[in-house]
This record gives sequence, C-alpha cells and structure tokens, in this order.
Amino acid sequence: YVVDTPRTASPVTFMSNMLYACSIMYKLQLPFILVFNKTDIVQSAFATKWMTDYDAFQAAVQEEKAYAGTLSASMGLVLEEFYQNIVTASVSAVTGDGMESLFDKIREAGEEYHKTYRPRMEARYNHSPCF
Repeated sequence: YVVDTPRTASPVTFMSNMLYACSIMYKLQLPFILVFNKTDIVQSAFATKWMTDYDAFQAAVQEEKAYAGTLSASMGLVLEEFYQNIVTASVSAVTGDGMESLFDKIREAGEEYHKTYRPRMEARYNHSPCF
C-alpha cells in the first residue's frame, strides 16, 4: 500500500490512510507492506512515530478542531495492534532513497507468501465443495 507522505502529514489524513490500509490487509490476508513515498519532499519519521507512539499521535490530533480529529484520536488506539504487525518502507521514487530496502522487504514478503499464506489458501480451497 503506497502512502503519499506529504499529504499524510495531517493526522486525519494519516488515520484515513491507515484505516484503508488495515482493511485491505485483513481483507486480502496476504503479506503487506506499507510504503511511504515522496520522502524526498517530506520525511516519513512523523508517520512512523505516530505508529509507534500513541501519545505523539494524540498530541498531533489535539491540533485538529474538526469532528474528524476526535474520531481519529479514538481510532489511534484501535489500530495499535495493526501497527505492531505491519512492515513499512520509506522511499523516494525521485532520488531512489530507500528503494533497495523496499526490494528486500518485497522479497521477504514473497518468501512469507510461499511459506505461510499459500499453503493456507491451498488448504482452504482443497476443502471447499466448489473446487
């Protein structure tokens, strides 16, 4: 899942992206990498901090005056488990920074797919009356 890092600097937009990423990850049940792009414009440190430090996210949300800010604040705690299990990468398509690390994580996700996810899917489909 690719996140436009500069546009995610708002806590409400960040939370919207995280909820969408979470729903995709759980729906597909496949290896998942959350990629923060355009880090040549805005570094992703704020986002990874918000993912690992609930208080930092809450402090950022306090500056939001809209209802969505209150909703985002309450959702921050809900996504704590999601953040613990997510693989992230920070890249710049313009400068190439972080690309090698992303490729490594994609290779690891491929290995995880073949070792963990594919056997589970095959077992599920082999026991399905439709197949």
